[in-house]
Amino acid sequence: MSKEMLSMRGIQKKFGNLEILKGIDLTVQEGDVLAIIGPSGSGKSTLLRCMNHLETIDHGQIKIIGETFADEKDNSGSVYVKPAVAKPLLAHMGMVFQHFNLFPHMTVLQNLIEAPVHVKKMNKAEAVELAEHLLEKVGLSDKRDSYPAKLSGGQQQRVAIARALAMQPDIMLFDEPTSALDPELTGEVLKTMRELALSHITMIIVTHEMNFAKEVASSVMFMAGGVVVEQGSPKEIFENPKQLRTQNFLNNML
Repeated sequence: MSKEMLSMRGIQKKFGNLEILKGIDLTVQEGDVLAIIGPSGSGKSTLLRCMNHLETIDHGQIKIIGETFADEKDNSGSVYVKPAVAKPLLAHMGMVFQHFNLFPHMTVLQNLIEAPVHVKKMNKAEAVELAEHLLEKVGLSDKRDSYPAKLSGGQQQRVAIARALAMQPDIMLFDEPTSALDPELTGEVLKTMRELALSHITMIIVTHEMNFAKEVASSVMFMAGGVVVEQGSPKEIFENPKQLRTQNFLNNML
């Protein structure tokens, strides 16, 4: 039986009076690749950021690998576990952002070993060995001593993926990882992500790349207006969407 990696129930989130998430439920099993699609402003990135506490939820429950991370308390709102409990739970997740977020004053190798050495207290030689292995995996071994400014956008994003993997997470979160890239650079990042999916790491991907979602995802979730309109296999969502809202979105995208 597969292991439940992430569970979210009744997730609500407001910014001021604006309700962004209106009661989202989702479950991700070990090895799943969940693609979250939908129009801009539908709450996709906010939902992703709620998974790893970059945003706090107002209501609902979050469990990470079966352990409670946030839970509803007397209908007065969600309460998070204490930082000492939260920290190891959050370590199960790695995040790749739209805009790379590499440290510009550090080489590629230094970017990769920084968190393993200082956060995980990994031996430096071990961290370097892991970093070199990951750079080989993303096809950038020859860039280990380069600075981010010397890399293309696609190369920077592949370094960002390797950096997230250096913390050896169980779940990888991707927030529109190709949206800041030129079309010709998008392919190299998607190729890296395809290879990752084949290694059976659990992945949750907010993306506008419909063909990629169709090919790589095990499950697709369509969001609009802060709710999950429809969820199913790529075949169900792309070839036989049940909801008119999904049909209209895909007609515009494909």
